[in-house]
Amino acid sequence: MIRAFALLSLSLFAACSYTATAAAPRPQPALASPAPVDPYGNGEAGDSNDPNDAVAFGGQHCGANQTCDFECDGGSCNFVCEPGSTCRVQCDGGHCKLGCAPGATCNFQCDGGACGLGCAAGATCNTQCDGGQCAQACAEQASCNLDCDGGNCQG
Repeated sequence: MIRAFALLSLSLFAACSYTATAAAPRPQPALASPAPVDPYGNGEAGDSNDPNDAVAFGGQHCGANQTCDFECDGGSCNFVCEPGSTCRVQCDGGHCKLGCAPGATCNFQCDGGACGLGCAAGATCNTQCDGGQCAQACAEQASCNLDCDGGNCQG
């Protein structure tokens, strides 16, 4: 019985003492032109909550002065709308992110909820969030509209 207790104690000590190391962060892709920051940012370097911060979060791009239609049926997609472009994004699965650069027009439909939109100065951003829990970071000189049907939206 004493051996069983000693083995159990040793196993618990080993389990409680084990520490996992965190994985190294993935590098962010660089863009040719600045794009607004992810509105779900946590304030760390290169990931602030300032909508004028020129940090991009990668994904599909709509080039400058172009018109683009994007669809994301499964959710968790990222999009960037370059300066002067017009973008329509349909995110059916939720958890999508859209960066709208200066002078761009972005129309963002998020049916699954939990989407984020960063809208830079001089941009026009319209977000319709049917699943709720969406966030829209809007620069002072931007025109932003947020229609939240699911509740608990910020912006």
